[in-house]
Amino acid sequence: MTVDFSTLPAWVNKAFYPLWFDRNRFIVCKGGAGSGKSMDAHRRVLYRMIAEPGHNYAIVRKVGRTLSISCIPLIRQCISDWNLGPLFAENKSNQTVTCTTNGNQIKFLGLDDIEKVKSITFERGPLTDVLIEEATEITEQDFNQLNLRLRGQSKVPFQITLLFNPVSDTHWMKRRFFDNPGEKRDKITLHESTYLDNRFLDPEYKEELEALKYEDRTYYEIYCLGKWGSIGNLVFRNVVYQRCPYTSNEFDQIIAGQDFGYNHRNAIELIGLKDGDKYSFRELYVRHLVNSEIIAENEARHILSKKQRCIADSAEPKSIKDWQQAGYTMIAAKKGPDSVKAQIAELNRGTWYVDPVACPGLVSEIATYKWREDRDGNPLDEPVKFRDDAIAACRYAVEELDMKKTAWVL
Repeated sequence: MTVDFSTLPAWVNKAFYPLWFDRNRFIVCKGGAGSGKSMDAHRRVLYRMIAEPGHNYAIVRKVGRTLSISCIPLIRQCISDWNLGPLFAENKSNQTVTCTTNGNQIKFLGLDDIEKVKSITFERGPLTDVLIEEATEITEQDFNQLNLRLRGQSKVPFQITLLFNPVSDTHWMKRRFFDNPGEKRDKITLHESTYLDNRFLDPEYKEELEALKYEDRTYYEIYCLGKWGSIGNLVFRNVVYQRCPYTSNEFDQIIAGQDFGYNHRNAIELIGLKDGDKYSFRELYVRHLVNSEIIAENEARHILSKKQRCIADSAEPKSIKDWQQAGYTMIAAKKGPDSVKAQIAELNRGTWYVDPVACPGLVSEIATYKWREDRDGNPLDEPVKFRDDAIAACRYAVEELDMKKTAWVL
């Protein structure tokens, strides 16, 4: 099979095209939401896998299980978009993709198991490239471990690409790459992008991003303009991130909620109640799937059982019916006049323990979920409506506490 890359510029946003031929060791892509940086980076991986023998990629995220709902589907989508199926073989059991013409490989790894990273090997040659998705999730120590893995004899230059939204101006990446790069400055390519650089962005999402200008200035500067931010006025102050110490049958009660979405995330969140505290211990956090696909994914991963009551977004009665017809106990949320404030107040009662390995989607949302501010920067009595799909599912779940106090278990 011959691949014609002469039409490549038609598939690549102009702002990203220079990165396809950049050989610096570090490619640091800071961008707003919807800028197209993730799609471009994954397509760039496939291009090099085919066109340049000698590449072995590790595509990583902090939590390994999030790869199956982010990077792995994105690579599959890129292969499909370019009709490259005959050139790649996927081994789902060990999460690898191999180019059949030259033996180049991609391995998907989570940094929650650092020993796998330390012992990573490929069938042909060393690890040559690392792509870090949602790089703000990882620590500087994680990054150092990855950087140390790029060594040995290679046909191609070693390279690490980091992709992230600049949510915090105190993050180690700002200091290391932007403020004080030191003697490695010449080895670093800094790339900045916004939604305006993405000519493939759907109009609906573009309108939502631009509406942030009137919603919240901080969110607008981070997610629209791609500027470093410092998020204050956080809604939740009672959250502790730790692995859940209980099994599902040890909770006093389990509550569940679902927020439907397609372009937005579709989130299912399970919360266990124990001695007055809340434990978020399981979630399904997916995107660009229809209900039948989400149900199949839920059943494959054993997230929500059919006998568990789940309070769902009442704005989508068809979706609720789809789940009910599949045998699930799906109940429409009530959504009273002050329901959002009441639900937030309920979530803020006691201590809310969130398992960062089991619920990475929820963790990412809580970290930036803030109160709206007026023009003078004073907080208002309502949260910013953006990146809150998992939180909405949790809000729906606590409606169960206003209903009959019945213990429901998985």
